[in-house]
Amino acid sequence: MLYPLIASPKFIINIKDNEEYIKKFFDFYKKYKDVWTDIFILVDDEKNSLIESYKKIYASDVTSENPDIKKILELIFKLKSYKHSNIKLSENTDINEISYYLKRNGVKKIVQFPEYFDDEFINIKQLQPKIRLIDTSYENVIEEICSITRFSKKVFLNDAMIPLNVTNLSNRNIKDIKDVSNDPEVFTYIEKEKFKYYQLGFQTLIKEIYKSNFFQDELEIYVFTTLQHQKIKHLFDFVIKNYDDERVELWNNLSKFVVESIKKSIHVELGKSFNCVKDIVIKNHFKDFIKHENKENYEIYDRSIFVLDQNSAIEIRKGIDLFDEKSKNGLRADSGYHIRNYLAEEELQSARQIIEHPDYEPRKVHKPRKFN
Repeated sequence: MLYPLIASPKFIINIKDNEEYIKKFFDFYKKYKDVWTDIFILVDDEKNSLIESYKKIYASDVTSENPDIKKILELIFKLKSYKHSNIKLSENTDINEISYYLKRNGVKKIVQFPEYFDDEFINIKQLQPKIRLIDTSYENVIEEICSITRFSKKVFLNDAMIPLNVTNLSNRNIKDIKDVSNDPEVFTYIEKEKFKYYQLGFQTLIKEIYKSNFFQDELEIYVFTTLQHQKIKHLFDFVIKNYDDERVELWNNLSKFVVESIKKSIHVELGKSFNCVKDIVIKNHFKDFIKHENKENYEIYDRSIFVLDQNSAIEIRKGIDLFDEKSKNGLRADSGYHIRNYLAEEELQSARQIIEHPDYEPRKVHKPRKFN
């Protein structure tokens, strides 16, 4: 969860006359010091009115006469250098009322002072638990995900299993690449179920991320996935043994076929939110095309939703297919499904390292020497 941290200029100025609030603020910082730039975000308007107000206070006699206020402002400046977002406020919104603007626009969890002193709702022991879908609600999952996406203009959906679930590529009985399809009508029952879950997952995430985002006109959603040669090697072998121009062309354009399959699974009654999907990228499963058994970061990357500008990510396990319209809570009723907020840098790297993988390139198919 990413929480907006709101200390209005009015609060900062008035705190000089309230020693109890000063002590409580420093106690608050000590408690969350290790995650200060991980779970909090500074939200300002497009003119940086909040920061400019802080700067004026910082340069005034108030801080020279009250060193504690100076320290508090320095902590807020530190947060700005790591996580901040400039959103467009409605006209005549007082910068001291920014927390109310956020609440009116759907932000449920705001660390606002001095209110937070009497309602400390963050449990530091529960910042990184696996939230099992069978133990939570649809609303909680959406809020957890949207907390890291609503203040970002670029959102990444990352799942290596997408190609195997929006097509019949996972069907080992299909040997001929000519029989690979993205038409659910020809899928087996299990394939249809997997497709349905992924289609619902895409549509739900894109719709909810768009709806909660403060930059809807600028929002860009990217879908990243991979193709692993070993899982489609049977198709490659069949192309070699049954060489013809059509099969070679289908093999060489497999990644394009997967992209079109993903678009097809997404594009159902999404309206404006569909326009936010700017690119679908197929990467190679391994960083250097080779699996290294004892080398880290070549194969392993977590299925995740991440944003680069806020350096935040949420693991989605087992993947995009988090939702189920038939279950009581609208989520997958399977103990293996969970989401988890990432804080540690190594976990954040694992969530986003798919970007560093080379774009997928199919193995070259050479014409047999005796081919006529």
